[in-house]
Amino acid sequence: RPNPSSGLPAVVFTLPSGAPARLELFDLAGRRVDSREVGALGAGEHTIRLGTDLAPGIYVARLTQEARTRTARLAVTR
Repeated sequence: RPNPSSGLPAVVFTLPSGAPARLELFDLAGRRVDSREVGALGAGEHTIRLGTDLAPGIYVARLTQEARTRTARLAVTR
């Protein structure tokens, strides 16, 4: 949020429980550029800013909790 973002993107996601969960950000070459443990936030909707000084481009955010994985693409512009 917003998408595209001109700064650090904010990823909005909902966790169904407080089970361990990880939010990761990858560039299109598959390199992980950020990773956060987010399960301790508990159930509900959350917003996390990812990355530090991201280069313009397309990124993939991946949220994993238990057997569930969700992905979303996001764009960073200058």
